[in-house]
Amino acid sequence: MTQDNEIIEKTEIITKKDLNKVFLRWHFFTETSLNFERLQALAFCYSISGVLEKLYPNKKDLSEALQRHLNMYNTQGTWGGIINGITVALEEKISQDPEHEEDSKVLVTGLKTGLMGPIAGIGDTLDFGTLRPIVIGLCVPFVMQGSIIAAFVPLIWQVVYMGTVCNIMVKEGYEKGKESIVSILQSGRIHKVINGAGMFGLLMMGALSATYVKITTPLTIVSEAGTEIVIQDMLDKIVPNMLPIAAVFAMYFYFTKKGPRYIQVLLYVIVLSLVFSFLGIL
Repeated sequence: MTQDNEIIEKTEIITKKDLNKVFLRWHFFTETSLNFERLQALAFCYSISGVLEKLYPNKKDLSEALQRHLNMYNTQGTWGGIINGITVALEEKISQDPEHEEDSKVLVTGLKTGLMGPIAGIGDTLDFGTLRPIVIGLCVPFVMQGSIIAAFVPLIWQVVYMGTVCNIMVKEGYEKGKESIVSILQSGRIHKVINGAGMFGLLMMGALSATYVKITTPLTIVSEAGTEIVIQDMLDKIVPNMLPIAAVFAMYFYFTKKGPRYIQVLLYVIVLSLVFSFLGIL
């Protein structure tokens, strides 16, 4: 019994103060270092850098850990805090469990990549697509009646809500991640978790693409009998939102072949949009 207690005490490396630092750094710097190459990677790495320094006193190990978290990363800042918490739990286990070190490193990268899309979809939908419009809608009638306080309520709500939820997500992510990491590593389900999260992320991206990418064609065909056939209606009957899906897949295959050249893709989209619009195709 004593031996078990000693093992538990040794695993308690990360403190509440460390998690608070992760939360504060992520919450305040999520959007301050955005760039086309890595998006939020710098902010993510900075948020857990203090934890990594504590877990990896060896400079070589610390350098490898920092490099792991400088790969491209992008999610919704508030709910995305849960990924920070899970990552801290995983890194804590990596530093303590050399036997499963390589598998754990794969799991860290895979979970971040697989979860950032779904979490972003959930967070953006809930925060900016649901709750914010409701709060603003409740305040607008009072503002129109001359209430100054009501004009600031949405801002106050957003600041308090985002800070509270992000803090909870970081700590919940750490606690749940720490409880489940041992069973995940020992059960051999690492690749299943990675693949499952990745497939769920692709499903979310597909849904978002169909919702936010708007491409239609005004082309029509007139038959010999004088009947006008609208091409867009035909495409919608075959596969709804076929053109937006085709555009997304075209970008995906371009990234697969050429790498993450975002500026080039952006220029291609602008030029092709102007050309096809001028020709009356789209």
